[in-house]
Amino acid sequence: MNNQIPMIPARYYFKLLSLLESRNISTVEILAEVDIDLKKYLSSPDMKISQEQVEKFISFCLKFPFNYDLAFELGRSLKVSSHSLIGYAILTCDNLEQAIIYISKYFSLILPSFKISYFYHEDQSMELICEPVIPIDTLSLNFHLEAIAVALHCTIHELVEERLIPYHVFMSINEPLHIHRYTQLSKVRFHFNALKKPSIVLQLSKQLIKQNLRLADEGTRKAIELKCQEQIAEIKNDMNLVVWLRQLFLNSSNIPSLQECARLLNISSKTLQRGLKEHDISYQQLKNEVVIDKAKKMLASSNKNLIEIAEELGYASASNFSRSFKFFVGVAPSFYQKQIVKQNKYVE
Repeated sequence: MNNQIPMIPARYYFKLLSLLESRNISTVEILAEVDIDLKKYLSSPDMKISQEQVEKFISFCLKFPFNYDLAFELGRSLKVSSHSLIGYAILTCDNLEQAIIYISKYFSLILPSFKISYFYHEDQSMELICEPVIPIDTLSLNFHLEAIAVALHCTIHELVEERLIPYHVFMSINEPLHIHRYTQLSKVRFHFNALKKPSIVLQLSKQLIKQNLRLADEGTRKAIELKCQEQIAEIKNDMNLVVWLRQLFLNSSNIPSLQECARLLNISSKTLQRGLKEHDISYQQLKNEVVIDKAKKMLASSNKNLIEIAEELGYASASNFSRSFKFFVGVAPSFYQKQIVKQNKYVE
């Protein structure tokens, strides 16, 4: 198993099994498709599966045309309590804002192949962003984006109940065939094909996020959070930090800062720096390596000019990019590109 991401809780996908049975797709057949023994499934409610098994599951289910609404159904079926410990921590938060911060902080326990981040606007409204942290095949990616978007809405609705205030969700996926199903979701408007990169954005007003939660209990929440932190620590001990961060950087349009990476891993910046030092590398070294790798690929395989490449890689100007590239590679990017073109012609 590639150890750049932890294993994924199977319980979310297995929530669909009864629906699939009602559509004449047997559980035995599905489990065989994803290489899971039926006895193991029945005796292991907390079973975890690999990203490869998840993609097999989704691919198998979606080959049946009548399953086009499966992601929607999955998202709608999830309750806050479906998320085990973190779900109970969310339920006991003081208000929706705190619950969203907890979801962001511990989303790696729910679905480690995605991350949730947030920021505030000047009017103190909140924007919630969900995006993948690893490469995922398009079918599985779009399935997850729809399921997560619907699940997030259902979570918000469950937490604030009848006090839900209308808000907007923006998505990168195209409008689904079952668009009419979205009218069943209260006080939310979904905007499809509204984002350039694969992601979900929720725009939540200050009035909405300040809604108090009915089951708020600070003592219970803190006790549960300790358990969540223990689970996070176990996951981190089982994974290769450098490989995981490199994969995150490669898959991010904007490479996250040291502080953002630490927050994603639920550790301090100093702890992250120490962890990288144990592997004889620093955050900046790793970032430089990934940026230069990206630059080489873009120079070799895209029609973009140096200004476009520099901008996409986060440089202030093409000249800054050229100086940096020459420092690390030994030649100017324009020269590197010409050499690659020559090699390709020679191979042809």
